[in-house]
Amino acid sequence: MYTRPTEPRSIGGVLDDGLRLWRDSLSKTWPLALLAQLVVAIPVLVLGYKLQGFVSPVTGVPTRPMSAASTQAVLNFFKSPTTWLTYLGILVLSALFYAALVLRIAAVASAAVSSLSGALSSALRLLPRLLLQFLLFFVVFFVAAIVAGIAAAIFAAASKAAGLVFILYIVLFFVILFVFGRVFFASMVLILDDAGPAESIAISWRLTRGYWWRCAGMLLVLFIIGLVFSLVVGFIAAALGGALGSSSLLATGVSQLISLLVNTVLGSLYPAVLVAILYDLKLRKQGGDLLGRVDALARQ
Repeated sequence: MYTRPTEPRSIGGVLDDGLRLWRDSLSKTWPLALLAQLVVAIPVLVLGYKLQGFVSPVTGVPTRPMSAASTQAVLNFFKSPTTWLTYLGILVLSALFYAALVLRIAAVASAAVSSLSGALSSALRLLPRLLLQFLLFFVVFFVAAIVAGIAAAIFAAASKAAGLVFILYIVLFFVILFVFGRVFFASMVLILDDAGPAESIAISWRLTRGYWWRCAGMLLVLFIIGLVFSLVVGFIAAALGGALGSSSLLATGVSQLISLLVNTVLGSLYPAVLVAILYDLKLRKQGGDLLGRVDALARQ
């Protein structure tokens, strides 16, 4: 049974806490994970039907050379306002179910009573802030990418040294990676602490101060776990798709069904581990703040 830690844990201990939290919350989170997967799977089935005979639903590559008319039909499909509104709806519903799933995990972690409808209601209240934060991130990183590109182009024209330009791109990449790591927990803070979009970013920046490498190591382990599962599921789906005919609608359905079942079980794994990491960061930060106050009193 998961018990929320009262003191900071080692990296292995935090990951173990996250796995136990995932296991204990699975019975309460799988309906939300299933809904989140259906939101994505149904449009993919429709897409597979629309592009049947043109693009493999398993590999995503053309099954045969397309004529100009076929190519134009596919382009028109993706340019359709209905298509983009569908993707926007997927984004909004995915954010809603993700927030509700995190809230149910947090309820299990704190041994609180939480219903599915209550979690969805709270997530719906947080949804505008969550979407505003996503938009804020998109605008900031888009502007930063443009500025970085212009600066790199000016530097390249002025220096005419390919090696220095390459080094500049590497430096920019690590700067962006560092900033991303510092604000990575902003959405989690927004959901768990009921904070505002900008406030949660500031809290994430403060909590990860001095712990960037620690968080990066745990997130890397989490990424590897997800990658292994994705490769295994992708291999199984591709094998079955090949056996059923890579361009058939049946192959699309079987592939999505496998993905649906696996991701319903694993849907709460990553949020549960992130919740455990965030709890550990808060304990460490609170401990550091307490030590700072004690040292300040000692010097007086």
